[in-house]
Amino acid sequence: MATYTNKIAATTVGPAAANAPVRFDAMGANAGISLAKLSILAALLLALAACSNSATNGGQSTTSGFTIPIGGTVTGKDASSTGTKDVKAGTTDDGTAVPQDDATGAGTDDATTPQDDAAPGTDDADQPQDDSEQPQNDAAADPPAVCATSDEDQDGVCACADPQNTTADCDCDDNNPNFATNCPACATTPGIAGCLCKGGAKPVGCYDGDPNWLGKGSCVSGQHLCQGGFWSVCQGETFPEPEKCDGKDNDCDGETDEGVKSTCGTCDLTCNEQKIGADGAIKWNLNSENSTGLGLTPQGDVTLDTSQISLKLKFIWLSNSSENTVSKVDCKTAKEVGRYKVCNNPSRTSVDLDGNVYASCRGDGRVAKIMAEKKDCIDKNGNGVIDTATDSNGDGNIQPNEMNPGGEGADECVAYLVQPLGQASSYPGSRGAAVDKFNNVYIGYWNEAKVAYLESKTGNTLKTVNWQCPTYGLVVDQKGYLWGQGNGCDALMMYSPTDDKWFKASSYSQNGISAYGINVDGAGRIWVGGSLARYNPADGSWLKCNIGGAGIATTNNNMVYIAKDGGGIGKVDGETCKDLGTVNTGGSPHGVAVDFDGFVWGVNLGGNSVDKIDPGQPGQQIGALVTTRPIGQSPYTYSDMTGYTLNYFTAPKGQFTTVFFGGIGSNPVTTNAPKQVWQSLSAEADLPEGTNLRIRMRAANNSNDLELAKWSEPVDFPPEVFPYDLSKAGIIGNLLQVEVQLLTKDKKLTPALKSLSAKSKLM
Repeated sequence: MATYTNKIAATTVGPAAANAPVRFDAMGANAGISLAKLSILAALLLALAACSNSATNGGQSTTSGFTIPIGGTVTGKDASSTGTKDVKAGTTDDGTAVPQDDATGAGTDDATTPQDDAAPGTDDADQPQDDSEQPQNDAAADPPAVCATSDEDQDGVCACADPQNTTADCDCDDNNPNFATNCPACATTPGIAGCLCKGGAKPVGCYDGDPNWLGKGSCVSGQHLCQGGFWSVCQGETFPEPEKCDGKDNDCDGETDEGVKSTCGTCDLTCNEQKIGADGAIKWNLNSENSTGLGLTPQGDVTLDTSQISLKLKFIWLSNSSENTVSKVDCKTAKEVGRYKVCNNPSRTSVDLDGNVYASCRGDGRVAKIMAEKKDCIDKNGNGVIDTATDSNGDGNIQPNEMNPGGEGADECVAYLVQPLGQASSYPGSRGAAVDKFNNVYIGYWNEAKVAYLESKTGNTLKTVNWQCPTYGLVVDQKGYLWGQGNGCDALMMYSPTDDKWFKASSYSQNGISAYGINVDGAGRIWVGGSLARYNPADGSWLKCNIGGAGIATTNNNMVYIAKDGGGIGKVDGETCKDLGTVNTGGSPHGVAVDFDGFVWGVNLGGNSVDKIDPGQPGQQIGALVTTRPIGQSPYTYSDMTGYTLNYFTAPKGQFTTVFFGGIGSNPVTTNAPKQVWQSLSAEADLPEGTNLRIRMRAANNSNDLELAKWSEPVDFPPEVFPYDLSKAGIIGNLLQVEVQLLTKDKKLTPALKSLSAKSKLM
């Protein structure tokens, strides 16, 4: 904020009054009178007037710079007087010895009586004025003073016979009673306060404050006015005042309402706004707890960086085909933490952007969605708890008595069970599953030779693609194209959702390809198992590695892992097809996956277990077996069972989560939290064509309640725009958690988030 200087209120000064003219001599020859000096002058005038009012007779008093006609007379007093007037010649005031009057007559004083005049009440002829040694009054009044030269302005100061005379009693302007000993340049500088002016003269601008204030905010100049023939002091000028929230620059520093607004930038002190960003009070602080897949640009903006994908999606989901269940294993601890009854003969599992999983079943064609986090599960029976499978004894295995005792779908973390085609599919039913960047899922069917597209929240079938090919696996690439391992029609299939077109991209038999599983790599090339091979959509070419296997997993460092059934898990260089070794697990792995720590997982169809394997260094030999975890019966899956492919290749995204604080805590007496209603959400971002932000929110009054609160539905920007209105959504709580996803259709296009802010109002 600006600093202030207090100013004395302006006082109008007009012509000298008949008995009390204001003298301006103290200003200096070329200066305008300051208000502070006027205050001093006024005080002096009052003191002098008080002295004059105590006199008994007419006369005048002369002080340096001021002439004050005071009326009545003034008598001289002897310097040694005790205050008693002379009674007769030769008598002192104090009544002691009687010095003689002036012995030699008028004009001289006796040495011993320098005070007394020649006769009581008279002045010496040569001394018309009171003796300088006589501050006391004489017994009789002195006669009026008479100037030897003119005193046209009647100010009691005589004009100078000699213009060069600079003595104190010489009137420097005998036409203006306001000046005598110090006369400004009235003739050459119009508007000087106290100078003579002619009636009708135009006002002259003036400003007594700091020139840096003038013209800013409330600070404006004033005017010298011609009043009664004299220029007035500066009138109408204004000076800085303390800033107040009124839309004005009160302190004249060029800023409006600075330091007095709410954090929302308004005068509403119930409003609070917080901002995160490179140029905000709170800076970006990306870490494994609040972000994934993000980095900072040289400018300090948040952008996609797939090398920074975190470990938030920490589960691998395995379909136990022969017991109609799905196991959830924690990739960090290698412990089974959940097992859920779903549909008949589950096979493919595909993890979505939130870590939840879709499980498709070969036996009846149904699809189950299972929530990864207990806080996202639904209390279906209304008993106040989430009834779900739990490793209650902590042994790392889910026993039958630790599962929900109900039938399929009874576990309250199974969000739904749906039949995408409207009726049960004939065996082997659904044999492909792949999530897209919209978090919806494609389910491929063998006998029906169709693909169903399901909406994530409800499982409703949005459309069915009749691409006339029995499907044995699905994957979505970076451009959003759906690829199908269609060995039922001897073709690699491709579907474009933007124009709803499908076609056979390449014939297996014509290219000598034996296909089984399917995946996509970081360059958008399609890999198939059976006899490991890579298809390049850019030119339609195939690279054949001639390494046998089933399921395939690709990595962001261009390594490829293949499940060799009874032969273990193999590692292959994705550019050269170089064989980088095999880990023999002994469990007959049929599927393979990579987690977000980079570990490789083999799904042992024959061994009823899952293996965790050290991948080794990129381009180097595969590492060793880390651990093996028993799970359900006949685990049979080889799709994106960890979400790695989706997050790295299908939908490259970064995610940032933060909590905004409403600014007001709970009442310390009542412990009641105030009603903080969130008003709007804003962001500054560079979003090239094909990129967007996806945001969801939740609010609560404390961190514990926030963890249990439900998220809002995700909102995409574009098509929505900022600021985004939250006032009608009823988002209430002292804490607002915001999750932002940065999405792109092409990894070459990178959105950049510059800032994120949220505004709330205390109701």
